[in-house]
Amino acid sequence: MIPLLIIYTLRKFKSGQTILEKLLKFKKHIKKAIAVLFLLAFISSYSNNPTNSFVFNIVKNNDVIGSISITESRTSDSVIYNIESKVEAKFILKFYVVGKEKYVYKNGTLIYASLFRMLNNKVKTNHSIQYNEGEYSLKTPEKISALNIEKISCNLMILYINEPIGIKSVFCDNQQEMVNVVPMGKGIYKVELSKGKYNIFHYINGRCVKIEAVSPLFDVTLIPVLS
Repeated sequence: MIPLLIIYTLRKFKSGQTILEKLLKFKKHIKKAIAVLFLLAFISSYSNNPTNSFVFNIVKNNDVIGSISITESRTSDSVIYNIESKVEAKFILKFYVVGKEKYVYKNGTLIYASLFRMLNNKVKTNHSIQYNEGEYSLKTPEKISALNIEKISCNLMILYINEPIGIKSVFCDNQQEMVNVVPMGKGIYKVELSKGKYNIFHYINGRCVKIEAVSPLFDVTLIPVLS
């Protein structure tokens, strides 16, 4: 690529020009050539970083009450997940929940996570987790504290995308602890989140096709929107 650009530049010179004129013109075309190289490198970097999107409808009593959108971006050694969710429903009282999450994996290890959630315009959850020098720290608006947990290679969100074959536990971001993944056969797995609260994940050919989210207050079903 560089030799071709130099040849192209030299061909732009006209005979009869002074040495100074040729040098000035050569410098001008070299700058253009460098700019083209940077542009090509920029475009190439984006083409090598594929992005996938996943959308789930949140369904209750056959009505769609919300959605979860997941964007997966990959580089040579990292995977970044950005999640946006919203739910609007009525259970005794009307409630509206919006959330934003971000997870960064590098070489298969979770190195950053953030979770923000609002209920009826009031902040209910706002924390981040950072992995540094072999240890995790939990940061909230009030303080930073150590998170006594080993290296995380899979958190609950990954189960929305990939079947947890051979995975016995995942990190639950809400509870800030590892929770068990229990195979139930035929591509079905149960994840107990807390007392009376659990998710059941259904997969076909490794792809998540349904999630049953059960809690003491109410149950919902998450159905992927096929693209």
